[in-house]
Amino acid sequence: MVKSLLIRSLSGLVFIAVVVSGLLFHPIPYALLMLLIIGIVTFEYFQITIGKKLMFAQVVVVGLGWLLFLLFYALMQYHLKETWFLLLVFPVITVWVSLLYQKNIENYAQAPNLFIPILYIALPFALTNLLVFDEAGSFHGMALLTLFMVLWASDVGAYVFGMAFGQKKGHKLFPSLSPKKSWEGFFGGAFMALLVAFILHWIGWFSYPLVHCLVISLLLHIFGVWGDLAESQLKRHYQIKDSGKLMPGHGGLLDRFDSLLIAFPIVIAYIKFLSL
Repeated sequence: MVKSLLIRSLSGLVFIAVVVSGLLFHPIPYALLMLLIIGIVTFEYFQITIGKKLMFAQVVVVGLGWLLFLLFYALMQYHLKETWFLLLVFPVITVWVSLLYQKNIENYAQAPNLFIPILYIALPFALTNLLVFDEAGSFHGMALLTLFMVLWASDVGAYVFGMAFGQKKGHKLFPSLSPKKSWEGFFGGAFMALLVAFILHWIGWFSYPLVHCLVISLLLHIFGVWGDLAESQLKRHYQIKDSGKLMPGHGGLLDRFDSLLIAFPIVIAYIKFLSL
């Protein structure tokens, strides 16, 4: 038990260190980090859903996810013209054409799983470019790092309060998908998200008005829980425990980023629509 907790803690610290170092200093490490995450998480999704089938199409779709991110990156930093997004048409067509040459016609049933990662995985990470770059193209990685910190606080709070108050006599949150999640953990996660958002605002890292910082923290928490449940449903359907083994004690990267895949697009939309 102690050894398992130590491995989990060390793995988590390495994960946090990599994310922080990728976001704080320069746009190029940020881009490389996001591209690496998109590639690994997409392949983990394919391992769950498709396996070793349609490998050529899988590689093309990973490239499509990278291209989507890079176009958003160039749009924000270098003011790329929107017409360049038409380049996305070519890999999409390549995937469809590649399906024509499949000897096993049953593989065609996997076609939807080829494109789901574009919306589910690549797009949320591509949208982070709208947050880290201002209108002049200057990089502000802290704007994204604060969202990660609030989401991490939400996860820690949900785990601690869930273990303390929700295991024996607690109230189950969504027992059909995640029997261990409780309402006690849900509200504990919300409390920690609000607390960390307040502290980050107080020290000047979370630069939006306080009321918006608190709303953003609640959006991150609520939609993060839904994101976690969405991945739980995926894993339950395919009868697996973890999306991968990259992070000892935690599973795969999809297990670590499942919350933000739904939470970040909602929060980024909130920030942009209100011109914060």
